[in-house]
Amino acid sequence: MATVLKRKLHARDLGPLRTHLKPAIVAPVSKTLADQVYSQMREALMAGQFHPGQAITLRSIAEALDISHMPVRAALQRLEAEGAVVAPANGRTLIIPLMRVSELGELRDIRAELEGLAAERAATMISSAQLLAVERTCHSMQAAAAAGNLKAYIRENWAFHTAVYRASGMNQLLEIVERLWLRIGPYVGMMMPDRASMTASMPNHRNVLDALRRHDGPAARAGIAADIHESAETLRKALPA
Repeated sequence: MATVLKRKLHARDLGPLRTHLKPAIVAPVSKTLADQVYSQMREALMAGQFHPGQAITLRSIAEALDISHMPVRAALQRLEAEGAVVAPANGRTLIIPLMRVSELGELRDIRAELEGLAAERAATMISSAQLLAVERTCHSMQAAAAAGNLKAYIRENWAFHTAVYRASGMNQLLEIVERLWLRIGPYVGMMMPDRASMTASMPNHRNVLDALRRHDGPAARAGIAADIHESAETLRKALPA
């Protein structure tokens, strides 16, 4: 546990993130470089590419992306305003915020309501193409769980939830959900620490997929709520008192 909470972020740690972040640098020029860095770091946080307590410096991100400090500073300021990174009282380096058990319970209940609503609406709105996207991510999650590939599982888990919630057509709700995932994303790896826990989480995801196929809103909501409550219970046991 201590290893997870004290991990320091250097440029060499960003191997997986280089792939995740680099496309931001070649995005359309309608976005500023700072916007691109912000969007890609935000996505990386929600997709579990950072870890609780991990220190983040301007230099580490700038070196990983081979860009100047200025756009990175602007991006980190926006993330700090959203609570995705924080500045400890005794230091200048930003870190991924740590979570108390009481915060976890509050996040769990809010997520179950809002993400459950998104899933319920998705069941009535989802298109064939959107359903296919959810099916693909569910299959990818199953394969990652079977292989015990935690990094792939975390990535596909975020893709699954995103695909479901986007199908709701509720863009403002999706924005709120993403703010919640900025806090919870770095903790997903602690919710699914091994192959057994990844495998145990799959029935809830398959239930959501089946509910979407049947256009059964209440069942989709129940599946998402069950997934959130069960994963939060696993995390609760792993958090320090």
